[in-house]
Amino acid sequence: MNPSFLTAQTPTTIAIVGGGFSGSLVATHLLKTASQPLTIKLIERSHQMGKGIAYSTNTNCHLLNVSAGNMSAFARDPGHLLRWLQYNRNELASFFPEEVNASSFIPRKVYGLYIQSILAEAEATAPSDVRLERLTDEVVGVQPEGKGAIVSLRSGLCFAADKVVLALGNSPSAPPAIKNADSNNESYLRNAWSADALADLDLDAPVLLIGTGLTMVDMVLSLHDRQHRGKIYAISRRGLFPQKHQAAKPYPSFLTPETSPKSVRGWLHRLRAEVEVAAAQGYDWRSVIDSLRPITQKIWQKLPTEEQQRFLRHLTPYWDVHRHRIAPKVADVVTEMLDSGQLNISAGRIREYQALPDGVAVTVCQRKTHANTVLHVHRVVNCTGVAADYRRSPHPLIADLRSQGLIRPNAIGLGLDADAHGALYTADSNVSTLLYTLGTPRKGDLWETIAVPELRVQAQELSQALLQSLPVRVRPIPTMLLNKETGDGGSQIPQSSLLFRQLFDPETSSYTYLIADRQTGDAVLVDPVLEQVDRDLQSLDELGLKLRYCLETHLHADHITGAGKLRQQTGCQVIVPQNPAVTKADRSLVGGEIIDVGSVAIEAIFTPGHSASHIAYLVNKTHLLTGDALFIRGCGRTDFQGGDPGTLYDVVTQSLFTLPDDTLVYPAHDYKGRTVSTIGEEKRFNPRFSDSYGALRERSRSQFITIMNNLKLSYPQKMNATVPANEYCGDFIPQDSLNPAMSLATDEEKKQIEITVMTNTEIYNDYFAMYI
Repeated sequence: MNPSFLTAQTPTTIAIVGGGFSGSLVATHLLKTASQPLTIKLIERSHQMGKGIAYSTNTNCHLLNVSAGNMSAFARDPGHLLRWLQYNRNELASFFPEEVNASSFIPRKVYGLYIQSILAEAEATAPSDVRLERLTDEVVGVQPEGKGAIVSLRSGLCFAADKVVLALGNSPSAPPAIKNADSNNESYLRNAWSADALADLDLDAPVLLIGTGLTMVDMVLSLHDRQHRGKIYAISRRGLFPQKHQAAKPYPSFLTPETSPKSVRGWLHRLRAEVEVAAAQGYDWRSVIDSLRPITQKIWQKLPTEEQQRFLRHLTPYWDVHRHRIAPKVADVVTEMLDSGQLNISAGRIREYQALPDGVAVTVCQRKTHANTVLHVHRVVNCTGVAADYRRSPHPLIADLRSQGLIRPNAIGLGLDADAHGALYTADSNVSTLLYTLGTPRKGDLWETIAVPELRVQAQELSQALLQSLPVRVRPIPTMLLNKETGDGGSQIPQSSLLFRQLFDPETSSYTYLIADRQTGDAVLVDPVLEQVDRDLQSLDELGLKLRYCLETHLHADHITGAGKLRQQTGCQVIVPQNPAVTKADRSLVGGEIIDVGSVAIEAIFTPGHSASHIAYLVNKTHLLTGDALFIRGCGRTDFQGGDPGTLYDVVTQSLFTLPDDTLVYPAHDYKGRTVSTIGEEKRFNPRFSDSYGALRERSRSQFITIMNNLKLSYPQKMNATVPANEYCGDFIPQDSLNPAMSLATDEEKKQIEITVMTNTEIYNDYFAMYI
């Protein structure tokens, strides 16, 4: 016997240069998904592993610039941060004077703790042969050797690595060049990102901040937090500062990468025109800007190089202050200081520094008047933001890689050239199999690349690319057992391990679905009904199953969910479509997530229209649980809970109807005793979507909208009880909602329901969605 396959193999080593948000998240994904021996070396200069510059602040006044609901570290689990905050609410009580929800802007200091806890959890639960090594040091050189490289540290240590990830984060920009020997005088000039930026500064001393962007806002907040009394000047070429976040209803997409103008001038005119159209319809300009978020990178990539350069020269400051906004509380502090006169923000250029015994005289040329003004200040703080020009970067590692031709700085002076997965291009235009990057170094390729929503996707995709690039390590197959019935030596074809049951609630004509893996015994219930919990528990017990999850397709209006009670009795997790109104779920979904139940894969498909927050579930690509988005020969109503008939038509025809025709359709309700259909049948026979019975001829979108807008259905009779209860996942049922005197359905309304039913039955052959 040759035992070579049992021989220990040297683990692959991946070095991650930078232990801030980006580096920590790449390490987290590697720890969670590696399936072969792996050593991850995470190298960070500071002792604050996981925080980086952005989240290492020690003051509570520095808030995130994005609300907590959009700051999960995991794109496929948008509710993760909110659950972490809820789980740690007692430990974090001193940071939050108010209840935290999806619209809260939490302190950056707390977010740093969140990233650290994610990394710690991934490390603690990783396989024994997947290890994380934390090194407090600085990488100063990478020398290719064989198929890998030797990584050199400032401390003098060296180690071998198979892959190197540059998670460099943000480096501070140099202050504007001034022809004056005193321009770098440390006695008065500091960098905003240094720990001593405001050290030993008298509370009455005047201060000059160079730059008026987000870094300036941080400095203003720090000064305010210190109860600084002196005058604060802030100067930039245009004198623009970040705008304030405020709630605004979403604006529909109005551009695609293909229709977006290919010149900066044309793009600006198009954007301004759309803002005017939106304003006339009651939308805020913020909604228009935000509607571009999903396609901003593609719009940027469609611009010719000369237009990208033109954008950088003329529009960048205007884009930044409108796109990268600040928390309302932060904006209020800045406005208060401006109104009091303590803070002065102006447009101009610094011409000269002249050192004085007690500070410095700074000559500023005003933008509009070109008049020179001399400011006498005790401290000058460089707040000019992020340095991204790697053509001239003094960073020792970048200089080393540049000298070896291992990287190719972007032609327009923004970061480094990389492929779609973050693999860097060498100076001779080859894709590196050694060096990778994410975040700021990809700014020239992607433009929008330094915010959490972009970074979390890059981190996940990069970790996948890294693991897929590693050498394949195979395992020997076990000895095959002979088929005892046939006696041949062929392998047996395994039966499907999917267990699928459809359960019915006669009072509301609602279906609950039990899905499980026969082999592992793991189970899921979809849309459980409170009154049927005992039945569901009995089914689980009889089949020997362990309930892992309760899934909801939407916030139901006709029955109270049994998810909360099932969670109390089994310890399962409750998972719902993302909806700010639902406060007690363990996890929320936005679509695209895969829920693994043993070997059974359940894909979440975002299907709004019946309500604003609705998910269909595709089980093993064969069983489609459509909720109220699609019924057998009908569909759910669209006249409350943010429903929209046009949206429902789009998701059914463009998403659900694109699945294979033999996909089984299991709805959340049926009022005529039907249990299952197929996508092919519904495309042909569903009168809501086919205007010729049995023919593949779709109704038009406008026809569908007309039908839905004329159903005139009364609201569900129990809606005032079910909706509040379901917002708590059934854990809490408001007693006043159960008061019969408060019922939405009066005797007169009940009569009207009967009339409506009969009328619509005659017109639409009984195929329509109703909650009665």
